[in-house]
Amino acid sequence: MHSWRSLRRCTAPEWCATLTHRTLQRRCAALLAVIVLALCRPAHAADFALTRNLPMPAPGGSAWTPAQIAQLDRRISRLLRRPVLRGAQVGLLAIDSDRGTLLYSRNAGQEFQPASNFKLIVGSAALDTLGPDFTFRTRVFSDGTIVDGVLHGNLYLKGGGDVHLRTRDLRDAAAAVAASGITRVDGELVADASRYDTQRYPQGWDWDDLPYYYAAVTSALSLNENTIRLRITPGASVGGAVLLHEYPPTGSLRLVDRAITGPAGSHDTADLVRPWNHPHEIVVVGSYPLGRHESGDLAPAVPDPAIYALDVFARALTAHGITIEGAQHIGTTPNDARLLWQHRSEPMPALLADMWQPSDNLMAETFLKELGVVEGGMPGTTTSGISLEQRWLRGIGVNPATVAIVDGSGLSNYDRITPRALVAILQHDWDGPHRGLILDALPVAGVVGTLQDSYVGSPAARNVWAKTGTISHVSTISGFIRTRYHGAVTFSLLVNDWVDPAPGADQELGQLRARLFSSIVTAPE
Repeated sequence: MHSWRSLRRCTAPEWCATLTHRTLQRRCAALLAVIVLALCRPAHAADFALTRNLPMPAPGGSAWTPAQIAQLDRRISRLLRRPVLRGAQVGLLAIDSDRGTLLYSRNAGQEFQPASNFKLIVGSAALDTLGPDFTFRTRVFSDGTIVDGVLHGNLYLKGGGDVHLRTRDLRDAAAAVAASGITRVDGELVADASRYDTQRYPQGWDWDDLPYYYAAVTSALSLNENTIRLRITPGASVGGAVLLHEYPPTGSLRLVDRAITGPAGSHDTADLVRPWNHPHEIVVVGSYPLGRHESGDLAPAVPDPAIYALDVFARALTAHGITIEGAQHIGTTPNDARLLWQHRSEPMPALLADMWQPSDNLMAETFLKELGVVEGGMPGTTTSGISLEQRWLRGIGVNPATVAIVDGSGLSNYDRITPRALVAILQHDWDGPHRGLILDALPVAGVVGTLQDSYVGSPAARNVWAKTGTISHVSTISGFIRTRYHGAVTFSLLVNDWVDPAPGADQELGQLRARLFSSIVTAPE
């Protein structure tokens, strides 16, 4: 089993952070009441229909009076003195989105560990830099000549950063190759991930997170969010090996099954171990109860995404009757190669929602490397992406010296930002041309994303559009509030060093936030 430090990183949904890994998966499934391929995994293809008819934060309303602000200050200050926050570092900044009026400020200039609130930087910077029409592209090329169905040359699978490329897409690619008349390739099959560099992880990530989907390797050539699905079923008798069902089948990694079948009614403790002296190996450990009818799911991150994608593509080519005679390896595509097939991702509005609503770490790191391409050319690097973000922050009035950027997702222990900087980013979004797009992409309390089950039954439900962030001892939320009488409010509430072992402390903190946001929503006219 992995350590407590790695348990803190589940960010989809982020309120799962205090549960053990396998209990976390079961609890997420029960609370969300949905069937997914891998429990608690980030989802893509955001459903905008959920918020299509929902009134959004908008300009208008009456201005806040000094008396109303003073009353709000008293209410919020009382809430922030509650015992559940004892000893925590708390920062809060709230302003009138249209008029800029300061409504509440506490430690707004202090630096906090942001967790997934950090995704607001990379998302907003990517939208401004890449544009709303941006898509990621995956392509297949060939060189040489085709004679009587034989390609006298190589095939190239070239990645463009699409983390949502699926196995079915590579089947379509193989079908396109077959449709071009190729039945045999006497050259090689090449995976081209050269758009980004080969740095697998940013600095400051916990090593024991790395076997799991939420800390997947970033690569320009990605597939299935760089994870595989492992379904677990019990063996025939207690003590016997469990059965593993891998999807998609791939020879790019070695699965070692050391999990056993536990007694009927026992706990499911199946888990993952990555032996770092065997980088292409994943070990399944723990036990799975005898006689359990439903299968368990694990979602290990693959060690080498490009090799994984190439292996799945090779199998798809074989299924379409195409023989590859040469080797399979990593390489680069010649400039004069011919395009045989291409696949475009969803456009930027959906990509933002795919990142922010489930809090997808891989999307955030990929966007950061794509910004690195813009800043420094290929290969895109995290360092170059950070340079662009720092320049972008300076351009919107944020001093980059007040923000420590190490990654795009907020997983790094070294990331820091102030509530004031987060509010400035959100105000830039509010005042800019893409306000509606930004609001569409954010989680909404009681409706969608990591806030789907939050504040239900309170005035805050359906009135808070915000990005959440949760790792152990850190709970953050920043976004917009739709008030009844005063238009919109832009806010950032960051809590660090939060340690409350009392049963129900998580729920109590959530109730505190609900009351705080409800006070803003219902402030009198």
